[in-house]
Amino acid sequence: KFSRSTINEYSYGSRSSTSCKKSRLSTSCTLFGSAFSPTQSGKTYLVACTSNGLICVWDSTGASTEPIIRVEATTADKVLYDVQFIESSGDTLLVVSGDPGILLYKWSAFLNAMDNLIDGNVVLEPIAKFKPHPSPSDAFGEPVEINCSSYSAVDNMLYGGAGDAFGCYQWDLRSEKLVGTFGGAENNRCSGDYLHDVLSIPNNNHLVLTAGEDGAITFWDGKERKLIETMNVQNTMNTNKQSVSWQVQNKGFGSTQQWSNGSNLWVSSMDNKGDWLAAVGGSESGNNMSLRSGPNTAGFMATWHLPTRTFNSGSVTRESYNAITYNQNLDSFVSGGNNGRLTFWDSATGECTGRSGC
Repeated sequence: KFSRSTINEYSYGSRSSTSCKKSRLSTSCTLFGSAFSPTQSGKTYLVACTSNGLICVWDSTGASTEPIIRVEATTADKVLYDVQFIESSGDTLLVVSGDPGILLYKWSAFLNAMDNLIDGNVVLEPIAKFKPHPSPSDAFGEPVEINCSSYSAVDNMLYGGAGDAFGCYQWDLRSEKLVGTFGGAENNRCSGDYLHDVLSIPNNNHLVLTAGEDGAITFWDGKERKLIETMNVQNTMNTNKQSVSWQVQNKGFGSTQQWSNGSNLWVSSMDNKGDWLAAVGGSESGNNMSLRSGPNTAGFMATWHLPTRTFNSGSVTRESYNAITYNQNLDSFVSGGNNGRLTFWDSATGECTGRSGC
């Protein structure tokens, strides 16, 4: 159903940059998070954050592979992990998560900088900064990074998933104050259970979901910050083997193989379409799985019915998945991971419907 297509490749830096900026831009980096901007005046931009503290903005038409602007959001030794756009009080805001915590920018400041561009390297101050507590597990008391964020427009709350004993942070976007934390050691969550994703579903009784290294998806009452339920993905798929298929890379889809015990899973990413939740991740080891760093890293994709928290379907794959999102135009969940392809999943059945070209 999906044919090979040409996708623009983007460079994050220019060799012609001068002074101190040159060292940062000439150093290899990793792009962690990316998002398309809302379309305004017929223009859409691609925004990504880097492992050396830059926010890069490209023309999404691919007119140039070089970023239009590069914003030094933090020092070069700090990493930025996630970007997303939100709408709040009539403003389009860019939310950037990483080592500095969460940085909040007005998108209009980026647009103005591009309209009045003199040099591609731009300094923009965030309108707000949200910082986590100093981590009790760090001997030096340094604050940990915020790996991901999610916004609830219903009550104007901003959630940040971290890698410390506090788990998930909750800030009031209007007052810029920390409301509280949940998901940490006080709720029997080990400080080592690093959160990879947080998903706010405010129209569903202020529901907040967290997921990470412990291989569980945890349901929280975001208003009361109380634990509702924890679903262990591995146990769920072991219990529902008849609903789990084995997806063999490059050899078609649909051949069934039972999910094996002994696979230590992590959950990388979640998204929902209404009442349907999809999650992806990978495995440390196990009979069907190989080491995360190995060439044949393996993983899973699974779906649940949110109101009843009932398992719907699951697929075990030879590659791990790092991200998943729901695409309204395709009415499909789209995931990406170690195989270098996009994988498309039916939003109702959770079945794999195709993959993009390499």
